[in-house]
Amino acid sequence: MASCTACSWQVDLEDTFCARCGAPVIDPLIGIVVGERYRIVSRLGVGGMGAVYRAEHTMMRRDLAIKVLLPELSGRDEFARRFEREAESASRLGHPNIITVTDFGRMPDGSLFLAMEYLGGVSLTSVISEGPVPRPRALGIIRQILRALDHAHAAGVIHRDLKPDNIMLVERDGHHDVVKILDFGIAK
Repeated sequence: MASCTACSWQVDLEDTFCARCGAPVIDPLIGIVVGERYRIVSRLGVGGMGAVYRAEHTMMRRDLAIKVLLPELSGRDEFARRFEREAESASRLGHPNIITVTDFGRMPDGSLFLAMEYLGGVSLTSVISEGPVPRPRALGIIRQILRALDHAHAAGVIHRDLKPDNIMLVERDGHHDVVKILDFGIAK
């Protein structure tokens, strides 16, 4: 939850405008520095457990993504443990088709955050919504997903929330449709 800067009404982070006065909702994390080195640039999305932001490493001038546990969940042990488990699980997985998690910590207000590689791409959900995926393209995507899952399973990590929203397709070294599996938040 956040407050509208114009009228102080309680708004959700995913709201674009205040329901009470119509003023734009400004995310209070935009512009702050997290972990003494990551400046939040913009919000990319809000999910059930957290918000994901585009950030810049203040010393290296490199883009990355920061996932912050929603403030209303930070004080609840169950969600903090799940978030910590995501950090621990994902950090053990070094695979080209799994997002790279690089840091984990607490913000001054006690909220937990994860720093990970920034992925400029599209979700598999978005690709599927465009219509049937040609068989060769679909097989290429499926093979990468299976290789990533094989790697995770060999490391003792089961994703438990694999869905098209948690699979990004990015471009790497001139190759299109490079799979990146995200969100190991309920991994076991």
